[in-house]
Amino acid sequence: MTIAVDFDGVIHSYERGWADGTIYGDFLPDALPALMTLMGRDAVFVHTTRNARQVAHWIERTSGYSIKCTTHLPRTWWGHRKPFWNTRGVLLITDRKLPATVYVDDRALHFDNWRQALAELGAA
Repeated sequence: MTIAVDFDGVIHSYERGWADGTIYGDFLPDALPALMTLMGRDAVFVHTTRNARQVAHWIERTSGYSIKCTTHLPRTWWGHRKPFWNTRGVLLITDRKLPATVYVDDRALHFDNWRQALAELGAA
């Protein structure tokens, strides 16, 4: 499986919002052990609108774990034009939403059907 994890509000505390783009705050409780668990069994990437290199350095520098991060997108996979992340044990940090089995995101809208989705969006 490939699991996509949002950075702000899921890994990073994000209590000041975007502010000036600086990465501040700390890891959310249980974020690091959860990432380590997921990385041990699945391919995991972090998607963010922040500078991917800054996020990678922040994770490597402040985690206290030996998390290896990369910002290098893989080339195409099995002839597909869209990159696909399937490397276990290395955390990809990217601003691209690559194909994944599941996205872990604090701002996601759960979709059951369009009636429910429009109601949650206040458009029903």
